[in-house]
Amino acid sequence: MVAVLQAAAALAGVLVVARCAAGAARLVRQPPVIGEIALGLVLVPVLTAVAGPRVTTGLLPPDATGYLHTIGVAGLALYLAGAGHTVRPRRSEVTPRSYAWLLTGSLAPGLVAGVFLAAWVLWRDLPLERGAAPPAALVLLLAAAFAVTAVPVLVRILTDRGLLESTEGRLSVLTAVSIDALTWLILTGALVAAAGDGGRLGHAVAVIVGGALAVVPLRLVLRRKAVSALCARWPAASGAVLGAVAVAAALATERAGLTAIYGAVLVGLAVPWDDGEGPWARSVRAVARIGRLLVPVFFVTTGLALGTKGPSGFSWATLALALLLAFVAKVAGGWAGARAAGLPTGPALRIGVLMNTRGLTEIAVLQAGVSAAILTPGLFLVLALMALITTAATGPLLSLVERRYGRSAGSPFPESEELLSHDDA
Repeated sequence: MVAVLQAAAALAGVLVVARCAAGAARLVRQPPVIGEIALGLVLVPVLTAVAGPRVTTGLLPPDATGYLHTIGVAGLALYLAGAGHTVRPRRSEVTPRSYAWLLTGSLAPGLVAGVFLAAWVLWRDLPLERGAAPPAALVLLLAAAFAVTAVPVLVRILTDRGLLESTEGRLSVLTAVSIDALTWLILTGALVAAAGDGGRLGHAVAVIVGGALAVVPLRLVLRRKAVSALCARWPAASGAVLGAVAVAAALATERAGLTAIYGAVLVGLAVPWDDGEGPWARSVRAVARIGRLLVPVFFVTTGLALGTKGPSGFSWATLALALLLAFVAKVAGGWAGARAAGLPTGPALRIGVLMNTRGLTEIAVLQAGVSAAILTPGLFLVLALMALITTAATGPLLSLVERRYGRSAGSPFPESEELLSHDDA
């Protein structure tokens, strides 16, 4: 009972501080989510390192952090279930061929960039930076770190800027979800290479394929007229059931060794589309509003898991190279893939910039690398700073694109932003 009361008090405190952090981000013309990320990624670990673990544990008691983590994952699941429903691309916007170009442009250059940085670290062979992990584990881990795009942060930025229902908004989230699933497979490969546990990779593949297949029967059930009628008659109950399913799916995929993001988005994709004004849309919006309120808790609990090891092995040269590779791989690669898919230059640039959003998903990948002794503290700090800087740059870069090419329409069917045919590209 005491732990529950401590968790409730900590939850209230986190939400208040998160609101202040979001306000501070607005003052410096950053999306509010950047302030929330900084709260979890910077403030909590720095407070622990400077003031000592006792201060952090006094503010966030260990008995309460388990509850907070579950609340944070639940909030993330509710929010991303709404995002998965909203950002489903229209048939006029994407074809299998154009989607393949989008995914290739946003994924392949990032993988190459990670391999390049791994080669740099292995070539320098500095013990405090290189560590003792097998080369294959380091290469796969860095490939995953550079390829990833943070779905929760991406969706928050799109929401804050009114781009979530634009063509490039929906396409960027769809692509990012696919990248996230593939990245988790690569990360699992890195952990297998470090630990020699080959069965773990097969387990991850089974979870991803099984989750995708489970969407089909769930969607068929929800599309039935009787079920839609029940949703229209009892919207609050329908929203509660939908939220419970999203949270259960997120926790299930997390406990299966993958990311909670995957299960939550799959549930959102399974909900039938009813033109944004039907009973399902109203239930999804209600679920997403609650989730958006709780997402900062996820950021803070992730920050608590970062640890307080000193940055031994940190290199400014490696940081500069990592930033260069990160920006070129994602912005240029995403732009090239979107152009090959048929988007005009403005929307293609926006997709490239949005793909450079790494945020807390990147931190989750890095934390797994640290836990498996693949990353040294110094290399972890390099990549964590890369994640924060590239994410913080998303807003200013989007503003530059808007000044040059105009603002994207927020309508679900923005005629000026529709994909061109491949013959017109």
